[in-house]
Amino acid sequence: MKISEFIKENVKLDTYSTIGIGGTARFFVEPRDVEQLRQVLRFSKENEVPFFVLGGGSNTLFPDTVYNGIVIRMAKFNKVRIRGEECVVSAGFLLPRLIFLLQQESLSGLEELFEIPGTVGGAIYMNAGSFGREIGETVQSVKILTYDGDLITLSGQELNFSYRHSDLSRFGILLEVSLKLKKSSSYKILRVMEKVRRKRRETQPVGERTLGSAFKNPEGKSAGLLLDKAGLRGYSYGGAKFSEKHANFIVNFKNASQEDVLYLLKLGKEKVKEKFGEELEEEIIILKGGAHG
Repeated sequence: MKISEFIKENVKLDTYSTIGIGGTARFFVEPRDVEQLRQVLRFSKENEVPFFVLGGGSNTLFPDTVYNGIVIRMAKFNKVRIRGEECVVSAGFLLPRLIFLLQQESLSGLEELFEIPGTVGGAIYMNAGSFGREIGETVQSVKILTYDGDLITLSGQELNFSYRHSDLSRFGILLEVSLKLKKSSSYKILRVMEKVRRKRRETQPVGERTLGSAFKNPEGKSAGLLLDKAGLRGYSYGGAKFSEKHANFIVNFKNASQEDVLYLLKLGKEKVKEKFGEELEEEIIILKGGAHG
């Protein structure tokens, strides 16, 4: 197996996840450009090694032992250009940083998402949303590298955005996205950002090691409220617990393992199903030893 010089081996993963859990990746790469990304996809195909595209690690639960594949971190794809009401931004650009730049340019459309950590690519992949706004609403088009190494451009409609979902992974790896925004007052935008920040700090365990919302909200209901009513707020197992501040957040408070978190996810689903007849679905991405969970 010939390994390109820019692909690292046996890289620790816990520092690349906001919950601080993870063993090692057999291979790890931060491609510098499209050509390097093509080489990684070729390496993956030729050696039948799975890969996982990592954004900011703010909703990814890594395995405790070895991820027997390639973790592709898109951090070096981090350009942004703004023309009028259009913003073209690379997949690895951090979402909060982008929203701060847009505020300075008096461009409105994403300020409600200000406190969501992670990258633009990750936000597009899961159609990140907050306070009634979703990023998919602003997407005009995307540039994608297909799994066969071709460059394609798709419209926002072709990604079929829905609640915490897009069809992005059907097509390939996101390189950049064109967003359509609206001119507004930078002061008004800043006011919304401050309100969002205040609200999150009042209601969520900001500053603790979590992966954001553990479960998607069932239609018309709050997953956090269901978990709370099922008696799980503050419940712990091993080094992980449902947050006392918001039951839909799982906190690593004492060297938690993936197994600890998986136990709580399973328990949460069982208790809510038993008590309310609601099926909870994970919002976090679970990576097992070989591929997606």
